[in-house]
This record gives sequence, C-alpha cells and structure tokens, in this order.
Amino acid sequence: MKPTMRNAPKKMSEKRLRNIAVYYCQRYLVSGGKLSEHLNRRLYRDVADAEERAGFAELIPKIVANLSDLGLVNDREAASARLRTALRSGYATGAAVTVAARGARVDPSVVSAELEIALTEALPELEVEDHESAEAALEQAALALKRARRGPYRTRTQDEKTRRRDAGWLQRRGFRMEAILHALDIDPLEE
Repeated sequence: MKPTMRNAPKKMSEKRLRNIAVYYCQRYLVSGGKLSEHLNRRLYRDVADAEERAGFAELIPKIVANLSDLGLVNDREAASARLRTALRSGYATGAAVTVAARGARVDPSVVSAELEIALTEALPELEVEDHESAEAALEQAALALKRARRGPYRTRTQDEKTRRRDAGWLQRRGFRMEAILHALDIDPLEE
C-alpha cells in the first residue's frame, strides 16, 4: 500500500482570511455575528500559535465591516430568513424570534422588527389581523400541527400517547397551554 501524503496546511494571511469570509458570504446568507463566529472557528482550526491567532482575530471586525458595506453581510436579511424558517417549522412567534436571533447571531430587536413581514410570508394561511393576540396563537398552533401532520391531522389514529407527544411537541415550540389544548381539541376539565 502506498503511503498518502497530505498537503501541507496553507499559511494564514490577511488575504486568505478575507477570501474565506467572501466565500462563506457567497454560499450563505450571513449576519456579522455569524461571519465573525465562522472566521474565529477557522482561525482556531488553521492557526496553531495563540499569538498569531490573536493577531488575525483583530482583523475580523474590519473584514466583517467591509463586507457589510459591500452588502455581502446583512443582519436584517439573515435574521428574517431564520425567522421565516422557524415559523414554518411550527414555532410560536416568541420562540421563533428567540430561535432566529440565536441562529443568526443578531440582537432579538432586529428579529422582532421583521416579525410582521415574516409572518405573512411564512404563514400565508394565518388569517388573523393582530398577530399578538391569543386568537392568533390558537390558530398558529393548529397550523403547526397541520403542517407537521400531528394531532388531529395524523394519518393514523390518535391515542393518549400520541396526544401527549403532540402536546409536548407544541410546548417545546413555545406555545402556551391554552393554545395547545385548543389545537389538540382537548377539554381542560377532562384532562
């Protein structure tokens, strides 16, 4: 068997670090926080010397600011995309904002500003005017069950075990008990 030779690791430079950032921005819709995190991970992986790594880490904010000025990094768009994904996945609005802010590495206020537009784009079936109302939460929970084919929308029969699983699924997605009981059509006095 012939021994394989690995290519020598490439030497890190400011140009290479910028190229890594540009390539990442071309592939993904990123925020400044997400790009900074990616570049720090790459530095940790590719640069062994701690002092040299610290020197390159000082360049990251400048690279992120420059790419933001060029339009390759956009916190608002990255947050909006994450928010729409979370809403389509069945998260309640409050939980979706938290998930999107954490995923995009942006401030939750940036995500909250995109909530109205994201709700209309991600959940066009939602027919409630006031998205903050209890009625909206009830309808959103039912819509989440329908999209996930859970609860009354299951193809198989529903029993006590599946009801508990579906209630837990909705609870982990940030819905309150009132919305869960209504969506699963459970009488609270019976339970």
